[in-house]
Amino acid sequence: MDLSEQKLDWTALQPHLAQLPVETQKVSFLDLQWRACSAIAQFLKNSHRSLLVLKADDQSEYASEVENWVKLQQAPLQVSGVQYVVEQGDSFSFAQIHIEPAQSVQDNFAAKKTVATALYFDQSSLFGSIRIHPMSHDIQLNAGLVHQLNNGVLILSVNQLLTHFDCWERLKHVLVTKQFDWYSAHPFKALPCEIPSYPLNVKVLLLGNREELATLNELVPDLYHLADYSEIESYIAVGKEPQQQAWQQYVQSFAWQHQFPHLTQDGLDKLYQWLVRESESRVLINSSPLILTQILSGVSLLSNNKDEISAVDVEQYFQQKLVQQGFLREQAYADIFYHQVYIETDHEAVGQINGLSVVEFTGMPMSFGEPSRISCIVQFGDGEIVDIERKSELAGNVHGKGMMIAQNCLANILDLPSQLPFSASLVFEQSYGEIDGDSASLAAFLVLASALSDLPVPQSIAVTGSIDQFGLVHSIGGVNDKIEGFFAICQSRGLTGKQGVIIPQSCLYQLSLTDDVVTAVKNNQFFIWTVNDVFEACEILFDRPLVVDEQTDKAEKVTIAQLIAKRIEQYAEQHHSIPFWLKWFAKK
Repeated sequence: MDLSEQKLDWTALQPHLAQLPVETQKVSFLDLQWRACSAIAQFLKNSHRSLLVLKADDQSEYASEVENWVKLQQAPLQVSGVQYVVEQGDSFSFAQIHIEPAQSVQDNFAAKKTVATALYFDQSSLFGSIRIHPMSHDIQLNAGLVHQLNNGVLILSVNQLLTHFDCWERLKHVLVTKQFDWYSAHPFKALPCEIPSYPLNVKVLLLGNREELATLNELVPDLYHLADYSEIESYIAVGKEPQQQAWQQYVQSFAWQHQFPHLTQDGLDKLYQWLVRESESRVLINSSPLILTQILSGVSLLSNNKDEISAVDVEQYFQQKLVQQGFLREQAYADIFYHQVYIETDHEAVGQINGLSVVEFTGMPMSFGEPSRISCIVQFGDGEIVDIERKSELAGNVHGKGMMIAQNCLANILDLPSQLPFSASLVFEQSYGEIDGDSASLAAFLVLASALSDLPVPQSIAVTGSIDQFGLVHSIGGVNDKIEGFFAICQSRGLTGKQGVIIPQSCLYQLSLTDDVVTAVKNNQFFIWTVNDVFEACEILFDRPLVVDEQTDKAEKVTIAQLIAKRIEQYAEQHHSIPFWLKWFAKK
């Protein structure tokens, strides 16, 4: 196997935008949301549908964008609806109220807007109110949002609707019947007089994140019989050149609209590199106006050039942000530097390997990568493999699943007709909190193979990746943080030219590493290998194959499987008899 093919070139470690001419055409946020725009356009045209549900994460930002887009689609405001004429009562008679066609927009209940947003509302602001003067007992009717938006579009927050869920049934009644009826706000008091109903045609857009929509759907099982559905995407595709061009136009338009400096081409490229780290995909990018405002305002404050934003300015902003939020990361790395947490980055050891994990602290926005020493001890016994983290209830179900898969994968690849006569224990050393995830299953497989075969593992190489029972290595999350976490430890101790990490091949399109890592790889001071299966990982880590190549039926070096078989044979000889299946296994 040619291992040079598994070693990544430094040019593959950072994504780059295609060098495309950016037109001066203005592109808005919703111009990139073709699904949502198509759904809203169809909704506005369909006279038989009155409710549209949109999944939207940043409601405050998205609501204004949606409102502006809908406003452009709506016809100019026209006088419609009614006005209520109130003939006040006296000591001998009740008040009389009747309706007349509205004569102007200023009339009491005439439609006053074509579209409006209410992220905070209650019964009275939504459906209007009836007020009675304490002395004269004169009646005053106040229009609510549904009245003001008659023949228009009302944008509401699902979160607020859940808070005031008593509004839902009445809103549903208005949407279904297209008529507004007055009710007393007090359950034990009647209306002060008869108030006629009137036709009301309003379309409602509900904005909510996925959790809020799930809650609403539980409370209203028939929600999507009444409502259409679409999504405002937090992440947009930038995998193709036209998509990249549209995103660049959007960023430049956004900067111009909010009076931020123009971004140079290398500035756009650097912004793209940092944004894809969050999405963990080179073909997806966060387009949130809130995120863009935060970044561009911060870059503008740090930049010395008030006319344009370059790559240096963008990099300076993100590095300053890392320093600003990096106290806990520095403390975690200091524990390793001062040997409070033992992590070896040199020499070799049997049954010990450096895994990679992502550390997250509650209440802190920043996560970071950190190496974890995984050890395995093998003793001949009844075949039990103990996951100490799981036994001590310091690991989640997904972690436990990954450890069991690693054990079964090794048994499957070695093609054992019976369980091996050994017992083993796997543990994350100096781990004092709960861990979860299956990204350590590749490392568990390799450290188990090391302990069984008595082969040392280079401590200068860290490993991450999840595996299946057939030995295929699958993608994991946080790969950029994990690589940079191990690199930070190695760089602090001094790069030796032997250090590096093994990651899944499928993580290639997640990579967007910092300039320090790229420079070290370029200078052959640090290495990143990608693997598709455990066979490739064993070749890199142990410099020998896991099993004999089926095509050539030979191996240049003794395989790991043969070393394991030899150890078992030696043990069996010490205990008198060799089982018949072991003789067959030793031939592999």
